[in-house]
Amino acid sequence: MLFYVLLGISALFFLVLLIKYLTKSKKLCAICSAVFLAWFFLLILFYAGKFSNQIIISILLGMSITGIYYLAEKNAGKKLTVFRLPFISTLIAFGYFLAALDFQFSAIIFILALWLVFFLLYLFRENPGLSSFANKLIECCKKW
Repeated sequence: MLFYVLLGISALFFLVLLIKYLTKSKKLCAICSAVFLAWFFLLILFYAGKFSNQIIISILLGMSITGIYYLAEKNAGKKLTVFRLPFISTLIAFGYFLAALDFQFSAIIFILALWLVFFLLYLFRENPGLSSFANKLIECCKKW
């Protein structure tokens, strides 16, 4: 099964490259698009009862979540990087919901509370008592 998924992703990659070439799109990532299309199609097949391997779907979905995270981090200003934890938590919860169709209210409440705490920290980041902590959050994932 893995062979066919890898073959499909490779075919999608070259198809997206062709589309990118024909449309002269510079913003379209062929790898990201191929992985997205693969897990999206496999997820549809899974819910239709035609595909049963949730592991490969989860791996591919996780790759898209990671790509979205890095894309957002790349385009966010330094001050917004304080929101890394609530953002990745939101992406994980969304991916879980897509893969399991299991809406967990407690997880949503937790994520909202996390966003609130980090938003308050962001608002008061200039406060002498909180600025050191806010800076440590921003620098937590600094590329060394």
